Amino acid sequence: MKKGMTTIYDIAKALDISASTVSRALRNHPDISKAMADKIKLTAKKLNYRPNTIAQSLKERKTKVIGVLLPEIVSHRYMSILNGVEDIAFRKGYQVMVAKSGESYQREVMNIESLSGQVDGILACISQETRKYEHFKNVKTHNIPLVFFDRAADRVPSSKVMLNEESVVYALTEHLIKSGYQNIALLTGPDHLGFCRSQIKGYASAIVHHGIELNQSLINNHGLDFQQGRLAFHQTMKLKPGVDAIIAANDPVAMAVYLEAQKANIQLGIQLGLVSAGSDPTFGFLTPPVTNTHPKGFEIGGRAAQLCINEIEKQGGIFKFEKEMISTDLVIRQSSTRVNHGMVVSSYSKYLNQIDSQDPLVYIY
Repeated sequence: MKKGMTTIYDIAKALDISASTVSRALRNHPDISKAMADKIKLTAKKLNYRPNTIAQSLKERKTKVIGVLLPEIVSHRYMSILNGVEDIAFRKGYQVMVAKSGESYQREVMNIESLSGQVDGILACISQETRKYEHFKNVKTHNIPLVFFDRAADRVPSSKVMLNEESVVYALTEHLIKSGYQNIALLTGPDHLGFCRSQIKGYASAIVHHGIELNQSLINNHGLDFQQGRLAFHQTMKLKPGVDAIIAANDPVAMAVYLEAQKANIQLGIQLGLVSAGSDPTFGFLTPPVTNTHPKGFEIGGRAAQLCINEIEKQGGIFKFEKEMISTDLVIRQSSTRVNHGMVVSSYSKYLNQIDSQDPLVYIY
């Protein structure tokens, strides 16, 4: 035998049959008898034959690859989503190609253009900078299946898999109210993002339902990453009257609040309540442990991948776009179960007076 990968021609030569017969047998074509098919497959195994997936893709004009665009990769939420995508993709015979926007619109556009030429379908979570959707509309123009997850481009016709952010934030707000907190702030992202609008709606509905006057200044739209969370925390803590609880839009913002509160000697769960609409289970190991939600990333990723594969495999036929809203439960921890009603304003004001203005990493407003 020649060196290199075994081909169907090597198998055909070994059995003195045609390569087309080998090809049909390996694809379980009904024209080939079971006895012949078994003989061919046994010979293929002995010769260590492996299908040439690149050649098959070129022939079928399919890559068997799904592209996934994430804002970030290191967060627990997006790693869980990616695991869910990969699990379903593997089961269905697909591979996964991953790109990240880094919350940048320009990088998002570049990555979508790159993925479009290499994959059969795309799963996308838009960046917090994204306000225009032409790059996604171009994907649809080229008949590439597109499914949004977690954050969606609302005006682009496609399937979507979303966490029910409105119900999550409603439940978190209600939990804080029932724990004795009254002046509750929401730190979320820009309201051009649909999921941020949903969070605001859930927050406002719970506040009004429980007879508390809605104060718009308690809604901070500064952003969704760690640094933006720190800035939002300091802006919020300067409000009068003093805030006694904070709802963070996600785990990076919640972690920023947690660390800045520690630096200010603010006791979470006593002086300041803190909850996160995220789902990182490591929040249960903080001191005090922080209330957030039951993880659903794996489920979101799996459902998004399945919808994308469904659309890929039904191309040419009628496909109905679907929108799935995933619900979840709260994981109540010590950071939001109020022990007493100590005020936080005096502690925070004292902290502001101790700020070293030469430290650019922590105390820039």
